[in-house]
Amino acid sequence: MSVFSITTIPQVLRSFPMFRWTLLALLGMAAPSAAQVLDPPVLSCATVNVAGDVTLNWVVPPDPNSIFDHYEVYHSSGLGGPYTLLAPTVNVYGQTTYLHLGAGAVVGPQCYYVVTVSTAAPPNISVPSDTICTIHLDVTQSNPLGSAVLDWTPQHTPPLPGADTEYDLWMEYPIGSWQLIGQVGTDTLHYEHAISICEDSLTFRVSLANGVFCNSFSSRDGDVFQDATPPSAPVITAVSVDTATGLATITWAPSPEPDTDAYIVILSDALGNLIVDTLYGQGTTFYTYPLSNAGSMAESFTLAAFDTCWTGTPASPNTSATLPLHTTVHTSTEYNECEGVITVHWTPYVGWDVQNYEVYARQTGGSVFLLGTFNANVTSAQHAAVLPFTEYCYVVKAIKSGGGVTSLSNQACRTTDYPPVPLFNYIQVATVENADHVRILDEVDPSAVASRYRLERSANGEPFEEIAEMSGFGAGPLLEFNDLDVEADQRSYSYRLIVDDSCGTQAVVSNVASTMHLRALPRLEGYNDLSWNGYGIWGGAVGVQALYRNIADGPYQQIALLPADQWSYVDPVEDQTSTNGKFCYYVEATEVGNPSGNNAVARSNVACAVQQELFWLPNAFIAGSAIAENTEFKPVTAYAGFKNYQLVIYNRWGQNIWSSTDPAIGWNGQALGAYVEQGVYGYFCTYDNGEGRRLEKRGTVTFLWGRE
Repeated sequence: MSVFSITTIPQVLRSFPMFRWTLLALLGMAAPSAAQVLDPPVLSCATVNVAGDVTLNWVVPPDPNSIFDHYEVYHSSGLGGPYTLLAPTVNVYGQTTYLHLGAGAVVGPQCYYVVTVSTAAPPNISVPSDTICTIHLDVTQSNPLGSAVLDWTPQHTPPLPGADTEYDLWMEYPIGSWQLIGQVGTDTLHYEHAISICEDSLTFRVSLANGVFCNSFSSRDGDVFQDATPPSAPVITAVSVDTATGLATITWAPSPEPDTDAYIVILSDALGNLIVDTLYGQGTTFYTYPLSNAGSMAESFTLAAFDTCWTGTPASPNTSATLPLHTTVHTSTEYNECEGVITVHWTPYVGWDVQNYEVYARQTGGSVFLLGTFNANVTSAQHAAVLPFTEYCYVVKAIKSGGGVTSLSNQACRTTDYPPVPLFNYIQVATVENADHVRILDEVDPSAVASRYRLERSANGEPFEEIAEMSGFGAGPLLEFNDLDVEADQRSYSYRLIVDDSCGTQAVVSNVASTMHLRALPRLEGYNDLSWNGYGIWGGAVGVQALYRNIADGPYQQIALLPADQWSYVDPVEDQTSTNGKFCYYVEATEVGNPSGNNAVARSNVACAVQQELFWLPNAFIAGSAIAENTEFKPVTAYAGFKNYQLVIYNRWGQNIWSSTDPAIGWNGQALGAYVEQGVYGYFCTYDNGEGRRLEKRGTVTFLWGRE
């Protein structure tokens, strides 16, 4: 006899609804041959009605021997139990549904399993069926508002055999009318539905089909929702230019939302974004901008859509974001009259990928023809061999990758012509501003068009080479060049201007202007020899030459006025021995008789001559000597130009006993108000000479006592 009571078997089975055991496995022994146990029904669906009642659907088990007695339905408010038997039991074998009144499925998921009881002797209770739960739906408001957020519990994990692979999502609107709003896979338990109804109470539910047998509908949940979601941003098909009017046009695909009310047209330029128009009607898909300036520049547009629902404070319609800008193709031309070529330039289309560009041309009185087809990365094309004094017009067509969509540019026209060529050019002056700076002033022909002015330079008669150029467009009537790559204190420089006409061909060569180079050499006798080359070449003549000098970096003063053909001068400076010996000069030549009346002044470089400084220190002096110069110890100089002077006296122990920074004050043999002992004393003397060099001298001096 079994160790278990037969009456306890169903209770044991009901205590473990999540596991399907065979009775033999539970008992661990062979069943008596008289026991006949049917299979449990196959649970397929669990549907919740508006009151929270639950209807179960199942497929009946086979009963070939007609031993069915009844079905028992067990219920729990949680998957983990405990489960209780529901009354009444189902006594009809072919019954496939069961209504659980007051199940409370609106509060949370309700779980069920079913067993089959036979008329045979115990054990006569089947193992439990699969446990299924109702789908419990929770609906909340999105953050930010504008969508309904649906979250629900699964019916069975994993889904029951035969169950559909997707949940169907339903919304009741208007009341009594359910509409399918979406589908998600059974591995998803979340969905957000954008509200497109301005404001109303909306109810939702979730369903899961099980083959052709039944559908499980979830509990229902909802709230008062408000459409805070704008329409989809309108997608621009293309922006283009009407070649007849020069106005920009826009075409787009309508926003798909039925409540789309209007489209906002936005122009974007350097000043920002500007709303230029509002177009009502969901089906509106074309616009011409009446204030367009697409003939002068590329114009960029984008669109936004708004619906019929007004929200917020103050109220305003739900408005979409904008998509990236679309920009028209702007065409311009450039004419090379010398080569007879018109170059067509265009800005790229912005908004979609370009497959290629087609350039169309039309000559005055002729028909339109295709000039050429160009890759998407090309933005210019040349029209060669154009005729003079003829108008040519061009339009560029951008073709979208994949074809089917195009955009036209503005129409750009150009009339060919030939400007006059320059007839003269004259360098007024080339004057030295500094050792590394020569300034050149040049007069141009204002009635002609030059492409450029090229400045050439020659150093000391070497071949001319180009050193600078200036565009001829808008230049004149006077050009200024500054040559900063010179050594004007080392050599003379000659300059000339080459003028190229509008075709780049050399048309005029100016006069040659040469700087004056001054050289200054000191002589031991107290003279400075000066020499220079005369200025050349002016349209007039050199009138006089003024020679200027400064002493020891002092102010310049004119020391001579010389005739035009004198290019040397000897300056006596023997009376300037008290200075530092540095003498600097420049020559200034003045033009007379210039045909235009614009007489120029040219200056040479600054040249300096430094006389050899004389510096001597005696080796002895005598206190009380009848010769005044012998009574003190100090340097004897000429052209020394003391700067930062210092004289220091040391005793035999290396102690500093006297010093001075004034070269006019010598040591009289005293220290601390009293004469020192006769003997030999060391000295150190240092100063900066006229050339700025630091000089030092060390030695000894003998101090002697004389009469006093």
